[in-house]
Amino acid sequence: MRKIFLVLFFVPSITALAQLECPSRKVFNLGTFVGLGGGSMAPIPTLDIRYKGTTLRLIPGYKYNGLGFTQEICPISKSFYNVYWLASAYYVQGTQDIHENALTHYQSFSVLGGIKYYMGTRFFSELQLGVEYREKTTPGFESSGKTSPYFEFGIGINLFRNFPKKRTIIDEDA
Repeated sequence: MRKIFLVLFFVPSITALAQLECPSRKVFNLGTFVGLGGGSMAPIPTLDIRYKGTTLRLIPGYKYNGLGFTQEICPISKSFYNVYWLASAYYVQGTQDIHENALTHYQSFSVLGGIKYYMGTRFFSELQLGVEYREKTTPGFESSGKTSPYFEFGIGINLFRNFPKKRTIIDEDA
């Protein structure tokens, strides 16, 4: 009776612990991201360089450019190991044609927080909310600065896999 109890109690416990292990991720990855808000201005994609959960986002554009940092804080839970809490900061500068015969120069600083969801083998998505400070200067006009709510949403793709390829028992025997 004791042996049956031990088998019925410990075998499911061991398999449950094995299921809580998070798979390892690539330490380094290159990718691209396109979306709205944050540092991204669709349809021009950004260039992402990720190392150990920290992403450097290079933001090229026609009349703007910028730089951003995103830090993956931790997974939201052990069972959702592919969804991470995020914190981001962006700096973007550029020009706009608001007034006739004068270009408006702007710069914006934004701080955001949200989630990053790794989908499939190489895709990911980000949704973040935060605050932005935008300062505008136009020659011959008064400068202005304003703080407002801000967001970022988009989808990206990585050059390398997000997580290693799943191994099967057949692969281990080969």
